[in-house]
Amino acid sequence: MKLRRDIAAVPLRTGAGAWSAIVGLITKTDSIDGGQLTAAASVMAALLSEEHYAKRPLTLKGDGHRLVIYLSYGPDALTQGDAVTPLDWNPTAKDWTLFVPCDPDDIDWAKDALAARAARIKLHKLDETPADLEEEAASSKSAAFEIDWSAAG
Repeated sequence: MKLRRDIAAVPLRTGAGAWSAIVGLITKTDSIDGGQLTAAASVMAALLSEEHYAKRPLTLKGDGHRLVIYLSYGPDALTQGDAVTPLDWNPTAKDWTLFVPCDPDDIDWAKDALAARAARIKLHKLDETPADLEEEAASSKSAAFEIDWSAAG
């Protein structure tokens, strides 16, 4: 199951403020490798300052539901306000990976910067879906069933 959260970014929050809100949302005292999120702060602040995340979410695959996080920008961010609906579970309590779409102009330097600091954060190009997320989408589609309404009474 996929769960969505929306977080207001620029101009309500800086890129760093948006990252801090995300970290606050996805971590609790029993989180593993939470230090990687702190170590990634400067890189993520720079990336989140751009408006790509209004239409392309960050995706956290970890304990429990898959979490997609969209950001709002400009007037939408101001209208949304700074409230973030908390989660009722900790998605980083067990093995987790945060998939982050990234502008092709930024992907090389950002990947290099995150490689040593935050191995659980995986960048991918804006128009690509990582294989780990494609496999999950395919398996959920294969588990679905279709109803032939024409065969019903």
